[in-house]
Amino acid sequence: MRESNGSSHQRKLLTLFLTVLLFGVAAPATHAQLTPTVDSSQWALFRNDKLGFEVKYPMNWHAQIPTGTGTESVLISGPQQDSREHLSLQFWVQRKINAKGLSIEYWYADQMEAIASLPISTHTTLGARPAIRREVVGSLGNHFDWFTSLNATDVFEVTIAQPVDQTRLNPIYDAILSTLKFVN
Repeated sequence: MRESNGSSHQRKLLTLFLTVLLFGVAAPATHAQLTPTVDSSQWALFRNDKLGFEVKYPMNWHAQIPTGTGTESVLISGPQQDSREHLSLQFWVQRKINAKGLSIEYWYADQMEAIASLPISTHTTLGARPAIRREVVGSLGNHFDWFTSLNATDVFEVTIAQPVDQTRLNPIYDAILSTLKFVN
């Protein structure tokens, strides 16, 4: 018995779909196996009710709130080491920057409207909230930023900078961000 062209086409599409689905499921599992896990159970806890979040970080790191800058932020950084990059990340709260109360996706799109060359952006979560992750690669280094809504008008941002030759995010940053919780 001979198949019709429509049936053959449907079978090819189904095979293609199943192949893509298989690779889509297998790839994250493979990536998860290759990424070393970081134990955060003994880490220090930073909590700031005014900024609306808490996060854990390694005991030999320190957290500081910059003074006199006018911005609301927290810098968490590792110890300075001579031969290695200095690890740090900054948490920001931008008050009333989302005056229209847009979802983070629409707010971000609105902010990017005026930029001719858009950076790489992906939808993700941060502290169990919908977020945008932006990557900017340049001659001065690789910049990773996350944006999420803190409330109706305030935007919460995390910023990480790495050397230009380090294109993948350092696993310690992933571990720190996985402990982030919003308290408001």
